Amino acid sequence: MMEALPAATRAALEPVLGPTEPIVRYLEAVGCSLILTDTRLILVREGVSYRPRSGVQTWPLDRSTVLRSTPVRHGTGRVVIDREARSTSVFIVAAHWREAEHLIGEARSRMEPAR
Repeated sequence: MMEALPAATRAALEPVLGPTEPIVRYLEAVGCSLILTDTRLILVREGVSYRPRSGVQTWPLDRSTVLRSTPVRHGTGRVVIDREARSTSVFIVAAHWREAEHLIGEARSRMEPAR
């Protein structure tokens, strides 16, 4: 799946991904990309090279990470990522909303404790 990513996103991910960490889902958002691996959620902002501190953000897929979404209004919806009193919003155009729902569902299933 790495080959399908835009070149800038791929370049930003290479130093972040573990050697055997697979990409499960990729979602194009407004001004950024969300990448779901088997163990974490990664946000890569456009212009990552100009944003050394916030260009790439990661969250582990555990009980402390909360994903929620808002309804699509005026052509965009939001995916909100909360963890330890820090919140990040990612805007998704309506055309990609179904993909966002799949990414959220997959991430939530990976956050549930093993039974």
